[in-house]
Amino acid sequence: MQIFKWMGYVMPFIFVGSLAASMPLSPDQLESYIEKKLRRNNQSLKLNEKLIGDEGAERLAALPLLKSITTLKIYKGGVGDAGVRAIAQSENLRGLKELYIENNQVTDRGARYLAESKILTQLEVLNLYHNRIGDEGAKALAESDTLKNILELNLNYNFIGDEGVQVLTHSKKLNRLSRLQLAYNKLGKAGNLAWQKFRFRHKIQLWSQTGALEDLGNSYIGDLGLLTLLESPYIDGIQEWDLSHNNLSDEAIIALAQSSKLKNLTSLKLAGNHITDRGAVALAQSKMLRGLKHLDLNYNVIGNDGALALAETQTLTQLESLRLGQNRIGSEGAQALSESAALKNLIYPIFGFY
Repeated sequence: MQIFKWMGYVMPFIFVGSLAASMPLSPDQLESYIEKKLRRNNQSLKLNEKLIGDEGAERLAALPLLKSITTLKIYKGGVGDAGVRAIAQSENLRGLKELYIENNQVTDRGARYLAESKILTQLEVLNLYHNRIGDEGAKALAESDTLKNILELNLNYNFIGDEGVQVLTHSKKLNRLSRLQLAYNKLGKAGNLAWQKFRFRHKIQLWSQTGALEDLGNSYIGDLGLLTLLESPYIDGIQEWDLSHNNLSDEAIIALAQSSKLKNLTSLKLAGNHITDRGAVALAQSKMLRGLKHLDLNYNVIGNDGALALAETQTLTQLESLRLGQNRIGSEGAQALSESAALKNLIYPIFGFY
């Protein structure tokens, strides 16, 4: 009984507290609250669950106090397109680098106001999580001259479909964009594919910058990752490449074998993938891998047909080591490999582990 009595006292306070948090702030209350916040930190203003609405956003944008801030966050503020327009046009926000308008009521029109702003040219982070933005808004952002410095764009929980994603991920204007968040939108197969490839392209760029591109063993990039790599400019002229344990299938290996970007390759490690006879045949017949000296195909699912193709290769004649341990090659394939005239330069045992 004492517990229920205690809860009877506490519950009204909880209700009153939550109600107060959702009550609109008057213009004077808002200005007073902002002044208090900026006295603590004049570079960052965060309004969490302060119901300011469009009128409050307009009042906020007009305050000269905001000239010093670089970060503005409005979370659950009841702000719509009119409020966003005021922010996008405010002379007091020219120094803004991070703008978070999360869990509000911004539509395509609001996204367009941001995209066409003449003020927000310094933005590096734009977070529009959980609004009402669709394909048209996504297109406006993708085609923006204002947002050229954007590094991170969060559009999670909106109404963007495949068309909007395609435009965003292929934008010629958002050249610095490296982190694009699109979870919980209306993405179909094409949109998801475009988004995944976008993320891979920027991962590849990072690998290139850090010198990790040649050693991608155990990275689990999958076929999509390899296909994206083959489309990138960063592998031109690569000489040694470790792609072991990456969940690669024949489709990706066939594309690799046909890529002119790999004509300088001398060492290729493909151990621990899902390569079958089809992939082995593609490698054996590749005209782009003529300079290959070391080929590791340990721990795949290559059988006699793949072994026969490798034994009869007319292009991989420079191989000095060919590793085929732990595959499905029978006596016929093993004999063909051991008697191969094409593989006369081999100096290590084919089925050895080394």
